[in-house]
Amino acid sequence: MDPEANAVLSGPSAPDRFAALSVRSGLSLGVLYSSRVADFNLILAAAAKVFKAGRCYAEREVNDVLREWLAHEGSMLAVDHVELRRWLVDCGVMDRDDYGRAYTPGVPAPEIAALVSALSGTDLRALGAAARTRDAQAREERKRQWEARGEGQTT
Repeated sequence: MDPEANAVLSGPSAPDRFAALSVRSGLSLGVLYSSRVADFNLILAAAAKVFKAGRCYAEREVNDVLREWLAHEGSMLAVDHVELRRWLVDCGVMDRDDYGRAYTPGVPAPEIAALVSALSGTDLRALGAAARTRDAQAREERKRQWEARGEGQTT
């Protein structure tokens, strides 16, 4: 197993790391792939969870599912559904027929498969929304404290 992917599993739990990533914005899969492969694998594993094993999806269905996922669970990403779909296929998470019309869940690398398993039973949509709410509340509290400190000062 890739040492960085293993670090995600042995460090913070996969759901905890996903929650931490959920508060970010503008993440690029290409940059994650080259600099934080453990986070890249975690994102692909999270996206893989929305596809049912053994089901065949038309390209339009895959696009619709990925658009929905990017609007919620994957909102930290700065990618569109087409780029995400390509990464899923290239990394074996999804298999595509030779004509690009039919997609089925694939057999991802062991690192990604382990993360899919580590995320099972976790409502990633709710987890991400809760993390974003906590982050917004913490930012608001820091702002309030900063403003309160400045009220008694003169310029």
